Amino acid sequence: MLLFCLGKVCSAQQVLAKPLEDPRRFIDTAVNLMNQERYAEADGYFMTALEVINVLSADFCFYFGKNSYYLKNYAQSIDWLNKYLELKGSRGQHSKEVLDLLETAEEAFRQNRSSVAAVDVKTRFFYLNTINCSDTKSIVCPVCKGDDIITTKDQLGELYYKACPYSHNGVLTCAQFNLLIQGKLKEKEQH
Repeated sequence: MLLFCLGKVCSAQQVLAKPLEDPRRFIDTAVNLMNQERYAEADGYFMTALEVINVLSADFCFYFGKNSYYLKNYAQSIDWLNKYLELKGSRGQHSKEVLDLLETAEEAFRQNRSSVAAVDVKTRFFYLNTINCSDTKSIVCPVCKGDDIITTKDQLGELYYKACPYSHNGVLTCAQFNLLIQGKLKEKEQH
């Protein structure tokens, strides 16, 4: 009888000792595959990591955004690279590279936006964090980059100018910025 009970205790300990899936293993594998230019395979590992991850790291945002860029999933890349900047700011380890990737991803997205299909982006962690700020401080609008004008080029290289639909004089209040990054800010009325 005692031997039977000991066997049950050992069996229960083995079940409890079974480790939960560690998302770092998936992320490390994904980064290695990305570095080998195997972007589609890496994407699968990133998606698996998203299913088991509990805390979103800035590094994950950077690598997933970078890999999405190489897969030409520009909208997804822009979202994740912006999330990196939201978490780390301009002083993060990868901030310079993120800014460079964002610039080219945004340009590619603008050029391809008419032919881009809706991207299935995992948004479990997007916009859970809003920035903690005061409405007395103005924040430069990320849409128009503080110019209050959005400049685009057509296929012939001609420039088109459009008033920023969100900012007032190129800036937003804290509340407006938080609504913008959540995708809830309504366009301002044009007078």
